[in-house]
Amino acid sequence: MFSSVFGVVGIILLGLILIIVAVLSTWKKIPSDKAAVIVGLGKPKVVTGGGTMVIPIIQRMDVITLENIMFPVEIRQTKTALGVPLNAEGIVVIKVKNDQNSILAAVQQFNSAKEEQTLTTIRTQASEICKGKLREIVSSMSVEDIYNDRESFSAKVQQVAGTELGEMGLELKSFTINDITDDEGYIEALGKEQIAKVKSSAAIAEAEAAKEREIRTADALREQQIKTAEARRLGKQAELGAEAQIAEAEKDKELKILSYKRDQETQKAVADAAYQIQSNITSKEVKNTEMDALVLEKQRDKEVAEAQVQVLIITEEKNIELAKKRAERKEAELSETVVKPAEAARQKQQLEAEGKKYEQVKAAEAESEKLRLEGEAQASVIEAVGKAEAGAIRAKGLAEADALAEKAEALAKMNEAGKLQMVIEKLPEIARAVAEPLSRIDKITIIGGG
Repeated sequence: MFSSVFGVVGIILLGLILIIVAVLSTWKKIPSDKAAVIVGLGKPKVVTGGGTMVIPIIQRMDVITLENIMFPVEIRQTKTALGVPLNAEGIVVIKVKNDQNSILAAVQQFNSAKEEQTLTTIRTQASEICKGKLREIVSSMSVEDIYNDRESFSAKVQQVAGTELGEMGLELKSFTINDITDDEGYIEALGKEQIAKVKSSAAIAEAEAAKEREIRTADALREQQIKTAEARRLGKQAELGAEAQIAEAEKDKELKILSYKRDQETQKAVADAAYQIQSNITSKEVKNTEMDALVLEKQRDKEVAEAQVQVLIITEEKNIELAKKRAERKEAELSETVVKPAEAARQKQQLEAEGKKYEQVKAAEAESEKLRLEGEAQASVIEAVGKAEAGAIRAKGLAEADALAEKAEALAKMNEAGKLQMVIEKLPEIARAVAEPLSRIDKITIIGGG
C-alpha cells in the first residue's frame, strides 16, 4: 500500500517538475536596448525590456535593436542648382523608434533570421535613402548656399530623409555634413574670395582704427597746445598788466612833477615880471617931474599891460615846453589837453576882468582930470602913447612870431600834441584883449595946478 502511495506522489512531483521546466523554457528575457515582437496566437505582441513567455512551435519571437545606428554617407559629382558638381560626406545616426507601431514596421521591413543581418539591412537601406535625399537637396541649392550655411543644408536633408525613414519605423537622430568638396576648384575659389573679403575688411577696420587713433591723438595734442597757449597768454597778460600798472604809476609821478614844476615856473615868471614892472614904475616916478607924472603913469600902465602880455607869453612858452615833454607819453595827453585849455581860459577870463576893471577906473580918473591936463600934456601924451603903442605892437609882433615858431616846431615834432594848437592860437586874442582898453584913449588933457 505504501509503495503505491509513494509511486503516485513521485509521479505528481515529476509532473510538477516537468511543468516548471516547460514554463521556464518558454520564458524569454528582453534586454532594455532591444524590442521583441511575438507573433502567433492572435495579434503581434511588442515587448521592450523585461520578459515574456513564448510558446514553442505555436509562437515566434523576433528581436530588433533599439540602439543608435551610425553610418557614413557620401555622394560624388552631384550637380547643384547651377550645375556645379559637388562631393559631400556626412555621418547619419538613426534608431528604431520606441513605440509599438514603429517597432512592428521596422521588424516587418528589416527582420531577418539573425540580428546582425537585420542591423546590416537597416544600415544599407537607410544609407541609400539618406544619399538620395542628400542628392535631392544638393540639386535644389547653390554652392554658395550649401557652403555658407551648412546647418540649414543639413536641416533640410534631415527633414526630407526623416519623413521617409519614419514610415519605415526609423527615427533620424542626426545628419551631420562633414565635408563638401568639388573637383573643379569652385569652392576653393569661393574660399579665396571670402578670404580676400575678410582680409580687406580687416585691413579697412585696421585702417579705420589707426585713423581713429590718429584723430584722438591729434585732438589730445591740439587740446594740450590750446591749454599751453592759454596758460602762456594768461601769463603774458598778467605780465603786461603789471608793466601797465608800473607805467601808470610812473606816468602819474612824472605828471605830478611836471605840474609842480609848471606851477613853480609860472609863479616865478609872474613874480619876476611884477618885480620888473614895479622897479620900472618906481624908477620913472623918481626921475620924472610932477608935470609929466600923468604921462609917466599912463606909460607905466602901458608897460604894465605889456608886461602882463609878456607874462602870459612866458607862461605859455613854459606850457608849450611842458607839453613837448608830456607828448612823449600818450596816456598823459588827454588830461593835459583838457587841463591846459581850461587853465588858459581861466587866465583869459581873469585878465579880461582885470583889464576891464582897470580901464573903468583909469577912464574915470582921466575924465576927472581931463580939463586940467588936456592942454599941457597933449603933445607929451601923444608922443608917449605913440611910443607905448609902438612898444606894444613890437612886443605883440615878437610874441606872435615866437609863438608861431614854437607852434611850428611843436607841430613838426609832436604829432600827438595837435590839440595844443587851439591854446596857442588863443594867445593873440588874449594880448589884444589886454591892450585894447589903452588903444581906445584918443587924447589926454593936462591942466596945470600951480
